[in-house]
This record gives sequence, structure tokens and C-alpha cells, in this order.
Amino acid sequence: MLGPTEERFIRWFVGFSLLLGGLVLLAEAVAFGALQAAPLWAVLLAGIVTALLAVFTGIAEGGRRTPMAPAAAWIASVLVAMLWARWDPLGAGHAFLSGFAAIVAFGTGIGILRRQLWAWPVAFASVVGFGPVVLLIAPIPFGVVAGGFALFLADIVGLLALHRSYFESR
Repeated sequence: MLGPTEERFIRWFVGFSLLLGGLVLLAEAVAFGALQAAPLWAVLLAGIVTALLAVFTGIAEGGRRTPMAPAAAWIASVLVAMLWARWDPLGAGHAFLSGFAAIVAFGTGIGILRRQLWAWPVAFASVVGFGPVVLLIAPIPFGVVAGGFALFLADIVGLLALHRSYFESR
């Protein structure tokens, strides 16, 4: 069982790595021109979807409901964005995913730092699934891929260590 100091350190590590990862994803999307070349409606759609998910998450967290509904909504939205990007790799789908994945990583990092229950499953899906897939398909140097996988592994261990503190009774 983790003590409060260890739990806080691990939560900060995972939360800040997701925040930083979101900023890196956004910087890469800007650097590679994915967002500049995107149609305005795709960028606006990413913002609208994010706003709707944030409102849904806020409403669901206010009650005594399970945090799994907001978590499932965030995870499903990323999966849909990945499918859209696959079908439209050079168009709006890829641009939407480039911006949206960055927003999801950043928001999930904030959720982990605030110890929001919905954020744990989204973070786990991000470091076990979404993140590694993006690293494998992105045209980036091997050193970046290796560093990313090392960080994902550290985040996985951290999230598994935090599991009980998130899902046991408070």
C-alpha cells in the first residue's frame, strides 16, 4: 500500500508526463503542419467535441454515478478519431486526431493531478494503447520512439501502483 507521499509523487509524475505529452503532441502537429493545413471546421469540431466531453464529465462527476461513463466517452472519442484519421490520412481526419489527441492527453493529465476517477482509465488507455500506436506509425526517429516507450512503461507502472487509491472507497 502506498503512503500519501508516494501516491502524490506518482500521481504528479504520471499527471505531468501526460500534460507534457499533450504539449509535445500539439507542438508536433504544428511543426508538421497538420493543424495549419486543416480545414477550419475540423479544428472547431475538435474544440466542440472536447467542450461537450468536458461538460459531460463535469455533470457525471457531480453525482454519485460511476466515473466509467465519462472515461468511456473520452476513450471512445479517441478511437473514433483514430478511425477517421485512418480513412482520411491526409485530410481533416488526421488533422482532427492531431489536435484532439493532444487535448485528451493534456486534459487527462489535469484529471490525474486532480485525482479525478474518470482520468485513470483514460490515462491507462493512453499509455497502453493510443500513445504506443501513435509512436509506431509517426515518422519520428528511433530515439524518440524508444524514449516514448520508456516513459509509457513508467506511466503504466505508476498507474498500476495508483489503482487501489483510485478505486477503493474514499
